[in-house]
Amino acid sequence: MTILYLHGLMSRNISDKIDWLKEAHAVFHPLLNYENNSENIFSDLKKICEETKVDLIIGSSMGGHLGYHLSNLFKIPSLLFNPSLERNNIRKPPVEMVSNESILHTIVLGVHDDVVIPSQTINYLKSKEANFIHTFEENGHRTPFIIFKKHFEILQSR
Repeated sequence: MTILYLHGLMSRNISDKIDWLKEAHAVFHPLLNYENNSENIFSDLKKICEETKVDLIIGSSMGGHLGYHLSNLFKIPSLLFNPSLERNNIRKPPVEMVSNESILHTIVLGVHDDVVIPSQTINYLKSKEANFIHTFEENGHRTPFIIFKKHFEILQSR
């Protein structure tokens, strides 16, 4: 399986999660410069999806925002952790919006997340008539490795 892993705003492209995924999968995990290159991030990620057969997009927070829209554009399933989909005060990279979304998004929301409010994420997805399933976990904005691993393995077993 080839995975595109998109880290969040205050994260990096190096982590235990990526190392674990790389044990059994090909993983693209570009360093996303949200501060100085936000205008080009989506087009750069589109190029990866155009040139590579990506089987799954995994994104967290701002990476979940990008992953959601890439998933819709390229019809690639996604696993998104606390995706920053609803409007907030952080300037998000511009994305290409696709209507009539049919690809399945698996959304994992931390019930104690005070950065990306879970109810706002659910409302956004419903307003877009997105095809999604969601789960709540007892974490905040950051997703612990054990929760990440659990949901990746559940997704693989489907």
